Formats: sequence, structure tokens, C-alpha cells
Amino acid sequence: MEVRSRKSAKQYYEDPLLQNLLEAIFNKYRGQNGVRGKVNVSVASIDEAIRLQEFFGGRLERLIRPGSTIELHLKVFAEEIAQGYKLNIPELYEVLNNVPLVTNSERRQLQEHAWHTLFEQANNRFANYMGLSASNLKLEESTFNWLQRLHDGVAPGYRIVQHTMRTNTEDSVEIIFHCLKALWYLFVEDDKMLQDIGSSVPWVPLQIFAEFITERDPHAFDKEFPAGRLLWHALDHIHTEQLKSGRITGNEHLLVPDFMKRRYIYRVSGILADDVSSYMHVFIPDEFYGITARTLNLNELHSSQNWFKPADLYIFENPSVFLFLVNETIHFFETNGIVLEQIPDCFPILVCPSGRARDACKYFIYQLLEFNPDCTIHYSGDFDLSGLQMKVNLEALGDIQVMRMDAVTYNEHVHPQNQSLTQQDVTILGGMRGDLPKAMAKQKKKVYQEEITKELREDWIQVIKKVLKC
Repeated sequence: MEVRSRKSAKQYYEDPLLQNLLEAIFNKYRGQNGVRGKVNVSVASIDEAIRLQEFFGGRLERLIRPGSTIELHLKVFAEEIAQGYKLNIPELYEVLNNVPLVTNSERRQLQEHAWHTLFEQANNRFANYMGLSASNLKLEESTFNWLQRLHDGVAPGYRIVQHTMRTNTEDSVEIIFHCLKALWYLFVEDDKMLQDIGSSVPWVPLQIFAEFITERDPHAFDKEFPAGRLLWHALDHIHTEQLKSGRITGNEHLLVPDFMKRRYIYRVSGILADDVSSYMHVFIPDEFYGITARTLNLNELHSSQNWFKPADLYIFENPSVFLFLVNETIHFFETNGIVLEQIPDCFPILVCPSGRARDACKYFIYQLLEFNPDCTIHYSGDFDLSGLQMKVNLEALGDIQVMRMDAVTYNEHVHPQNQSLTQQDVTILGGMRGDLPKAMAKQKKKVYQEEITKELREDWIQVIKKVLKC
């Protein structure tokens, strides 16, 4: 090979034209865990070909040209740097990068050690706080040995810990510790927890529980945060194991729709999710509720069945459009002399999810369909990505009929001055089925539901005239 003159190893091997060769050698060394095998290097340019020809000298019998592939055994390269600079491959890597060259096998060993240390530290924090190891019999039996299962990677949620560990080990330790502490108070010392919190009922709101466990953060177990997601996976896993073992029966669980599963698992574990912040708006004119729009939360829907009528459902995404149609309905009643006693049970229900299909809205639709499987659901929303995505979310509950939410209506109302869709939205819309998303992807403009209120009013008045036989 080429004579190195008086250059240092760092000066010599920092040559950019040798970087492809060195990268291939270092990657091969990592994968083979040592000086084994050979590398194949593709030559990208004339300059690189000339430089490699100089580097290899007489070791290659043929000329190196751009586009050609050269082959080199790691053993040959190792002998060369040992002779020229008294270095081995890992030492050369450290000279060039100021960090050790770690093989894949060594990296796995380091990761396994770090993973084991993480759980050891979390266990130590639990032991220091509780005065006993997390591996105690009570906790293991109550949680079906969740901690060990998480450590072994067979309990759901271990990837959450892995991801957090890559960014901050201390956070990972705290997350596991808080989940262990939470499980202890939910499944072992629940009476003490309720007494310390001052609760007279066997359920604790999620945020109050989180503050009790962390002693500072009422939102630590919200689903947006790793600790919240890990706790949810732990509770779900434990509930599944309880069902398998026969400790509990699954009759009620079988009746819970998928979108309510999280709230159900919380409740059977002793936690109350926030049912008040999940809300919707409805208009159900009858003798019981009168002629007024109501805001219902999930807690109200759970506690009463009076909301569910044998009627079709008309869902309008935006509160302004919903209120517009409510007022038009009331005006229609007044001008036509219609009193509450004349309004039949089958009078259609107006619903507004207020921009997002919260659990309250989904639960209302689910219960209405349970009560009346022949109910028809009509939907109208904004001509934007979220408006179409809400339709898709609602379609998971039943068949959806759209109101004026079609390509013809969109093209009639779209204008160059309308707000533009983002490029990401355009890309997603372009991949969706149907004429409407394709038209929106082409025009790249939004049309809000408020722009078609006149048409929606005409359709709605025709609906209620038919029901009232006016």
C-alpha cells in the first residue's frame, strides 16, 4: 500500500476520499465483532478511484474506475494499519472519532446491562419509599408479576420504557417507580390510599390519584405522557390476566365498546377517568327536556337513559351551525303553532361534537344505535382534513349519510381566497377514497361548514316537515 510519509494516522485517514472505505470497514467490524470477513466498496467518482488506486498500490491487479466495486479483507487492512501506525481497527476509529468503536455484540451487552440497572434502580426507589422490595409476594401476586414481565419484554408497555430510556434514564426510573407505587396502592393498599386521600367512595379521579402517587403532578398519568401510557398498559395487562385466571368474570367487559375500554379498565382498577370534560351538545325537543339546546357530559349520559330516543341523528361539526339550526327549528315551531305535545318521539335529534368526536359523542351514538338499530346517522362537517377524519371516526360506529358534504357542494363554494390546506393535508387527502377528498386535494382549499348554512337549513326544514307531516 501507499507510503504514509510523516503524516499522523488522524491526518492521513481523515482524507474525505477514504471515508467510504473506512465506513465500510468500521461497519463490518461492528457486525462481525472483530477482524473477520471482507468489505465491498462502490467507487463513486474519478477522484475517489484515483485515491483508492494510490492507497491499494500493487495489492489490486486491476484498475479502479468510477462505478466499480473493490473488495478488501479486514485482516489485510488491520495488518496495514498495525504496520504503518501500530494501531488496530478500534484504535483507529477512536483516533478519528474520539469515541470507542463498539461492536453490535458489545452494544447489546451494554444495553442489557443498562436495562437491568434501570429496573434495579426503580426497585431500589420503591424499596426506599415502601420499606420492602417491589419483588414482594403481595405485589407480584396482585399484578401477576408485572415488573418482571416488563423487564423480560413480555408485558405491554415495555417499548415505552425503552423509548424513554434512550432519551433520559432518570425519567425511565421515575416512570417505573411511579407505576409500581400506583399498582401497590390500587391492588394492595387501596384502603390506605382512600383514607389518605379522604375518599368515601371506592374510586379516585385520575388526576387526584396522580397527585397522590407523584406528590406533585396531577397530570402525570394523563395518556399524553409516558407514565400515563405505561400505567394504562399495566392495568390492561393485569385485567387480562385476571380474566384468564378466573379471578374476575368478563361479562361486563364484553359489553364495553372499544372506545370506552380505557375508561372501563380504569374504573375496575379503582380509578375514575374525567367524564365531565368529555361533552357534546344536543337538541331533543320534547315535554321532558323542553325546547332548548343542552350540553351533556359523559357522566350525565351514564346516569340517565332518557336521552336515547327512537329517532334519526343529525350531526353538525361546528357549534355555530348547530345553534343556527336549533334556532331555525324553534322559529318553525312558533310560526306553525306547534307545541311540545305534538312533537313525536321520532323527531330527529340534533348533535354537535364541537369539532371533535369525544367519547361522550361516541357513547351517545353507540347507545342510540343499541336502542334503535334502524337509526340513520347524518353528518355534515367542514371541508378540511379534520372534517373528513371525523366522518371516518363516526363510521366506526355505524353507517353515515352525509349532508351536502360532497364534491359538487365543495366545488360550488370553493374560492381562491379561501384558507389553504397544508401540503401534508393535501397528500393525505389525495390518498383517501371518494370524489370529495380528490377534489379537495386538487383545489388545495378549505371550505368551512358555515358557508353552506343556507343549504343545510333547507334540507333540515324539509326533514322536520316530513316528520311533523306539515
